[in-house]
This record gives sequence, C-alpha cells and structure tokens, in this order.
Amino acid sequence: METLANKTLSLWQAEGRRLIPQNFAAFRSLISQAKDLAQQGNYEAAAVYGQIAANYAQLNHCGFFVSSELEQLLLTIGRKAIPSALDPQKDSSLPKTVKHVLHVSTHLSNIGGIPRLMRRWIQQDTERSHSVALTRQAPNEIPQDLKDAVSNSQGKIYVLNDRSGGIISRAKRLRECAATADIVVLHTWEYDVVPTIAFANKAQSPAIVYTNHGDHWFWVGAAISDAIANLRESGMHLSQQRRGIEAKRNLLLSTILEPADRKLSRSQAKQQLGIDENSIMLLSIARAVKYKTVDGVNFADAHVELLKRYDRAILVAIGAGHSDEDWSPAIQQTQGRIRVLGETKDTAVFYQAADIYVDSFPFVSITSILEAGSYGVPSVSRYPYSSDLCGVLGSDMPGLTGNLIRVRDLEEYTAVLSHLVEDEEFRLSLGEATRNKIAATHWGSHWQNALN
Repeated sequence: METLANKTLSLWQAEGRRLIPQNFAAFRSLISQAKDLAQQGNYEAAAVYGQIAANYAQLNHCGFFVSSELEQLLLTIGRKAIPSALDPQKDSSLPKTVKHVLHVSTHLSNIGGIPRLMRRWIQQDTERSHSVALTRQAPNEIPQDLKDAVSNSQGKIYVLNDRSGGIISRAKRLRECAATADIVVLHTWEYDVVPTIAFANKAQSPAIVYTNHGDHWFWVGAAISDAIANLRESGMHLSQQRRGIEAKRNLLLSTILEPADRKLSRSQAKQQLGIDENSIMLLSIARAVKYKTVDGVNFADAHVELLKRYDRAILVAIGAGHSDEDWSPAIQQTQGRIRVLGETKDTAVFYQAADIYVDSFPFVSITSILEAGSYGVPSVSRYPYSSDLCGVLGSDMPGLTGNLIRVRDLEEYTAVLSHLVEDEEFRLSLGEATRNKIAATHWGSHWQNALN
C-alpha cells in the first residue's frame, strides 16, 4: 500500500514538474534583462537584475542549483564596472601561511546558524586574525558576541552598506577590505551577488572558500571559489552532481560547535522552566517558517497520539510561536501539554531539560539538532523520501552519523518516540553516544584539524 509519505512526494513531484518550466522562463527573462543592461553599460542596474534573478531561483526552483550563465554575467559586470588595481598582480593561490582571514556575510542577527558558526570559528581559530565584511547589515545591529570575537582576534568589521551606493559600490569596498586578507571565507546569503562581482578579477583576489550553508538552495559564488566547504555529506554530493564542483575543490568541513558543559541536571533545568521534573520533555527549536502544515497535519498534530498515550510527556517548541500555523486544536486535545514559544536567544536551559529532541518538519533545523546532541539528548527526525537523492532535505551531519534516528512516516515516528519514552536506559545511552560522536567531530581541536 502506498504510504502517505510517498503520496505526498508524488504530489510534490507533479507540482514541481508543472512549476519548474514556468519558473525557468521567469528566470531567463530576468537574465535577459540583466544582459541587456550590461551591454548598455548600466552595470548597477544589471547587477540588481542579476541579484533579483538569483533570489528568484533560490525561492522558486528552476530545475538547477547553479547557473553558469548568471555567474559569467556577474563576472563580466565585475570586470567592467570595477577597474583593475594598478598594483602588481596578487597571487590568488593558497598562501603557505594563513594569518589574516576575511569572513563575508550578508546580514546577521542574534538568531540563526550563520552568525553562531562565524563566531565559533573565530573564537576557535586563535592563531589567526579574523575580520568580517557585511554586505547588507546597516542599519541593523551586529550581534555583540560576534563583535567581541572579532575584536579579540585583532580584526575589524566592515559594514559595506553604511553609506550611499548600490551593489557595485559595495563590491568595490569589499575588494578593498580583502586587500590584506590571505583567505576570504564566504558565508553570504544564497542570492548575494556582491562577492562574485567584487572578486571577478581572479588574478587580483585572495583565495576564496565558499561555506555551503544553504546546500539545498540555488546559490551564486561557485565561479569565484577555490574551495567549497560543505557542512555535510549530502551537500557535498549535491555540489558535485548538480553544481559540477570538481572533487579537488569539493570538501567537507563539519559545523563547529562549542563544548556543551551541562550546568544543570535534567530535573534542575525542568524546575527552572516550571516543568514537572518527572515529565518526559520533547523539545524542538527552529524558526517559525520551518514548521509548516503538510496534508492537513501540522507539527503539533503529529504529537497528539503520543501525548495522549503518555500523560507525563510534553512537547516544547521554541521558535514556532511566530508561526501562522494554528496549533490550538492539538494543544486543547493534549490539555496544554504542547507549549509554543517565540524565538529565544538563550536556549541552553531548554536543551538541559530535554529528554528527547524532535526535529522541525517539513524543514529540518540541523544546528539545533546538533546542539541538542551536544547535551546528550537523543534525536528523531522525519525523512519521508524514498530516495537518497533528496538527502539535502533531511538532517545529516558527520557528528550525527550512526545515532540520529530517521523515520519515514508518522506511524514509525510515534513508535520510535514511544520506545524512547518507555525505555530510559536506551534513551540515555543513545544520548551519550550522540554526544561523544559530536564531540569527536564538531568540537575544539577536532574541528581545528579539519579546518587546517
């Protein structure tokens, strides 16, 4: 019998086959307009249309994950709009000694995985000076912990849009900021065309590493990058298969995590949160957009049967409080044992209180699942796809291999969670194994060795 997951996948495939040609036509129209503007010498407008095209392809799948046509257009814009330096050509090969690193991102806030990864990277890699350039940060405040990390490494922060000017102006400033860098590490949002324009002249650019934060998205930057730092194996495979990244520059660099030192026992953490210390707490942490209703079943609904079966089980979902999804029927059916909170910066006490971590659905939250595992919390993630070709839509990280429980459908999901609720010994041993694997892969000197 065909499962609900397979039916859902079939419906998505049919809808995709219908939409992709339409999306591709819209993308081609944007590229055509960008090319026309570039030929007229209006490089600023051409860059704007190029970025619109990239953003459109990111949000509306066009059947591909990279566009060599768009990347070549951006390179042309960069070479035409930004004059080459008069200085001798800069050696773009990897220097023997890397002392100065420039991290480039688009916009950072206190929420999300990118600013945390950047801050942890800088704090761990203490033998080097780290600076940061942000292409679209102003007027928003930069996270204070990141500013402190940069300052402690003797680096600088450059906000490229803090003065008048458009994409070309920011690209010029970025090239200037990179003049003293040995390596540039890109953490930019997938549609951000500023780095590709800035580093269009490879002979006068430093070595560039693209950190593949959005491996499931379309993104720009492949043409200028000497190495792609994939954060997980599924992303690395897709980079090779669907982006044409050659093996020699298609590398794996696990996400760096801070060692999670438990300050509280589970009982103590639950008491701080006002939760019965004898309860079994399921935890999920993600941005609201990652919790979406699928086939009429929302994230809360998926846990109703389990919570009805076990009176002492509760679900806490952090970040979902900003969702438009209506979870009130599920909350009522479980007598309020589903607690929905907004985005919370300090989540350590929740991780320490949790007995089981449940991944967001239908969009996974890998940073959160790793952080949960760092505290010895076993994790369960739904993966309703029959093919490994959809790997980037699921949770996978080097430190999760062999310990993360992935299930296909809600029936298996409820069965696995029931086992974890009932079997404390299994729950604790799986959590400890998860923590040990993450520590050996994502922490401190282990991660530093992989970086070097």
